Amino acid sequence: MNCRNANSRRCRPRRYRPRCYRSGRGRQRGAALIVAMLVFALATTLVVAMSSEFTLFMKRGANSFVASQAHAYLRGGEDLAKMVLIQDEEADTQANLQRDDLSELWAGPAVTYPIDEGGFLTGSIQDLSGRLYINSLNASRSSADDGDGGQGPGRGLAITGDGVEAFTTSQRRFLRLLQSFEEPQVSEQDARLILEAIQDWMDNDSNPSDFGAEDSYYIDAEPSYRAANRQFSSVSELRMVAYMTPELYLAVEPYVTVWGDGSLNIQTAPAQVLRTINADDRLEPLSESEGEALVALRGEEGFESVEAFLASPVLANLTVDRNLLSEDTDYFLYTGQVEVADRQATLYSVLRRQGGQVKTLMRSSGAF
Repeated sequence: MNCRNANSRRCRPRRYRPRCYRSGRGRQRGAALIVAMLVFALATTLVVAMSSEFTLFMKRGANSFVASQAHAYLRGGEDLAKMVLIQDEEADTQANLQRDDLSELWAGPAVTYPIDEGGFLTGSIQDLSGRLYINSLNASRSSADDGDGGQGPGRGLAITGDGVEAFTTSQRRFLRLLQSFEEPQVSEQDARLILEAIQDWMDNDSNPSDFGAEDSYYIDAEPSYRAANRQFSSVSELRMVAYMTPELYLAVEPYVTVWGDGSLNIQTAPAQVLRTINADDRLEPLSESEGEALVALRGEEGFESVEAFLASPVLANLTVDRNLLSEDTDYFLYTGQVEVADRQATLYSVLRRQGGQVKTLMRSSGAF
């Protein structure tokens, strides 16, 4: 080839430039690796999720099994308590002595039974007639005097006058109970306010009494609520009544009940409750020493009779209403506790003994 012009582009020698060729097989290998990594990541995520769900499922199953097992033990303890109460009634019938006192088998200290799983089951029985019956507080004096245990209809007359005669027997005892605590201290006037608020809580209208509380009072609470306008179904409802402080509720709760007929068993009532039995013309409770003296005089065998109780040195010179004082009971509280697999559960059962049978009226794992 002739190059006329030395600078001509055609006359320049060509340089060899190597070209880089990409392999199609290499590109396929890279894509496969990415897909494999994605599949592995997805599989790992699924395995972790399934493992968490399976672990949660197993824990739920184990918890359910342990709860069922604990409940079975507690129900077994309840059945045992029923047997003890039936045997006690049969023994009283044979001895021709219809009385329930603290010397009987059911009133003994809590008994603990070991169980195969390494835990324990313990249970105790208490006499609910040794407490004050708060559902009788809304009765008028006339209905209480008619002998219905203070469960008659009508608004209570507790604050309609300043005289003690305005109160029923149950109301006087409750007023004394409120004043019997060292802490918190409650004056007679404050006790009257609480009693009237309780009456408004239970009556069947929404009209507040002079010093009571109805819906117009509770609607301003946080959160707001209304008065029940019915009898108490649980002692815990007292926490919602006007003027009832948390401290006072904790002090009152062990000595009151919503179960029974209003009668008070003098053979099982604790000293705090015995202090509520005072002269009919007094609203203050007996002194602490007088309450302890009554318990000491009662001893393990109990008083010979209600008359002997009223003739004791503490009460002999007082005019005390014998109404609603008794020596036996039909209502009991069974408290069972169990530990299974390091987990504890509690059961409260209200039992009624009548006609040679014991029926369960209520079961609860919380307040009763």
